[in-house]
Amino acid sequence: MRKTNFIVTSLGAIAFFGSLLGSCTPNAPETKPSASASPTTSSAAKTPDAKSVATNPDAAPKSDARIIKVKIDGLEPYKHPSGLFQIDVPKGWKPQENKKPNEVIVLWFDPSKNALLSVDVFKAPTETTPEQLTSLLETFLKSTFGSRAGFTSEKPIQQKDGSVQIVWSYDESIKNITAKVQGNSFISRNGDKISLITTGGVADQIPALKDSFDRVVNSYKVDPTVAIPATP
Repeated sequence: MRKTNFIVTSLGAIAFFGSLLGSCTPNAPETKPSASASPTTSSAAKTPDAKSVATNPDAAPKSDARIIKVKIDGLEPYKHPSGLFQIDVPKGWKPQENKKPNEVIVLWFDPSKNALLSVDVFKAPTETTPEQLTSLLETFLKSTFGSRAGFTSEKPIQQKDGSVQIVWSYDESIKNITAKVQGNSFISRNGDKISLITTGGVADQIPALKDSFDRVVNSYKVDPTVAIPATP
């Protein structure tokens, strides 16, 4: 049976986040994030401030057996060459940097190309409220995935560490195979920088990856003394 590299086609073209900075203005419409957990969000966080990747195994039927199953065999530390940030990533996932002035974007795909991790960092405005961060993230998700069939995004969730989480999904069809893709995106302000971390994959595989993805997003650290490179 031919196995399919499913996610690389649909998630490989993640938009540049910093280009949407215009949406984060003092007059941006106020969107109150929910302080309560989403119905699909696990409460098994490791610490009171830990982020938690949401799972929703009942949202879609089991994916086609031809879709390669993602396995994560431990994590390993990654530090950006500039020293700007560090994060623990799944072993064997190779970084791919998208070059853009004043913005650092790094993506990792698992070897089967059926799961994704991305980090996007750019300079923040002088003042950025949680409501503006939420609006910026919503705009980013709609501009990147809004045209996909069945696109939905859940109510924003205010995390205890100050970040905002949005769980999103859409339907993808490749080579006569259809499945639901699910992602968890977290936006936060880290000193004078804004960061977006996204994990994604085939929806019915996310529960098996949740513990690893939780450790990944909670390992992220920004060095406030390092400037974002001005040119690629």
